Amino acid sequence: MKPKLDITAENLHHAYLIESAADEGVSLVIEMLSGIGIESRGNPDFHHYTYDTLLIADALALRTEQSFHGSEGARKIFVITFNTILSEAQNALLKTLEEPTAGTHFFFITKTPEALLPTVRSRMQMIRMKRKEESDVTSEDVSVRAFVEGDLAERMEIITPLTKAKADEKPQAKEDARLFLESLERVLYQKLQKDQGVAHALEYVLEARRALSERSPSLKVLLEHIALLCPRMGK
Repeated sequence: MKPKLDITAENLHHAYLIESAADEGVSLVIEMLSGIGIESRGNPDFHHYTYDTLLIADALALRTEQSFHGSEGARKIFVITFNTILSEAQNALLKTLEEPTAGTHFFFITKTPEALLPTVRSRMQMIRMKRKEESDVTSEDVSVRAFVEGDLAERMEIITPLTKAKADEKPQAKEDARLFLESLERVLYQKLQKDQGVAHALEYVLEARRALSERSPSLKVLLEHIALLCPRMGK
């Protein structure tokens, strides 16, 4: 069954943080808005922005744009998708979220909500789309399962292609590392149901995903740290 956002015109909050792939999240928001009488097409008060990395300049521009009231008293909608967001940008967003212009609503969509500071997340309603079931195994999951079940040497072999990427390959390596950590988090969540000792390993992964959102993260340091600290797990 296709997921839906359980939001009505009466309970529409001023800011949401949606954990989702960009295309799916945007589609769900647009469908929900249409259901409460707010169309996206041809609407001057509907704004959709996509960022790889949301910078402080982007956050300041959003603050300025949201400060104006909608046409004829209409609600202003901002749908914002991003992969990473810098700390400075988050600090700039915080004031906007604390004192939003009346009738303005934000929908931030990202696969990495844990990259946001707790103070920023606390100003938004969190919506997590349903995680993949264990049977929905991706190629990253296969690699990750070999990683968690392997010894240190085997783990280093798995992460080497990511840690030794050339300069022109680093953007793709960063995205591959993000997918790897996302899959590792998913696998650890599944194992957490049977082994509470996995909790610490899950914390390491969440910390690594947050660090990956910074401007120039060291993939080598992050992934080798995970390889060293994540306990070896059986099948």
